[in-house]
Amino acid sequence: MPIQVVMYEDRLEIRNPGGIYGRLRVDQLGKVQPDTRNPVLASALEILEVTENRYSGIPTMRRALAGAGLPEPVFQDTRGSFLVEFYKMREDGQEQPDRLTEEEKSLLIFCRTPRTRREICDYLGLSSTTYAIQRHVTPLVEKGFICLSIPEKPSSPRQLYFTARV
Repeated sequence: MPIQVVMYEDRLEIRNPGGIYGRLRVDQLGKVQPDTRNPVLASALEILEVTENRYSGIPTMRRALAGAGLPEPVFQDTRGSFLVEFYKMREDGQEQPDRLTEEEKSLLIFCRTPRTRREICDYLGLSSTTYAIQRHVTPLVEKGFICLSIPEKPSSPRQLYFTARV
């Protein structure tokens, strides 16, 4: 059976034959390192930069959905298949409006290349780097759209900001 992707009015379902591999349970997804079915293939794909193989996909999905005000994905592992459901409604039942302004989308495109505070400030046509970061970048960091190159030192003068791979 091939992978199935089905779009409903209220959700997207992706079903993968085979279920979760190894000892991992659904409640552990994105929290513990899973067993790898084919470690040689996984390593080769990582070397070719087809995949990162760092087990960050589910946390990245969760951050992106939370940033958009959408519910967490629902995972189901049944005998012989694995299902993930993405709902398009917010938890309050309201349809999610377009979550990014044109200016935010433009800034995300600009930050595909890691940028300094000054570069972002100049791009936005502002004079204050503090204002540029607090007003325009920090909200996108909080929503998971922009990452910091030195997350443990957010105010480092060597900090670079770049668009998250979502």
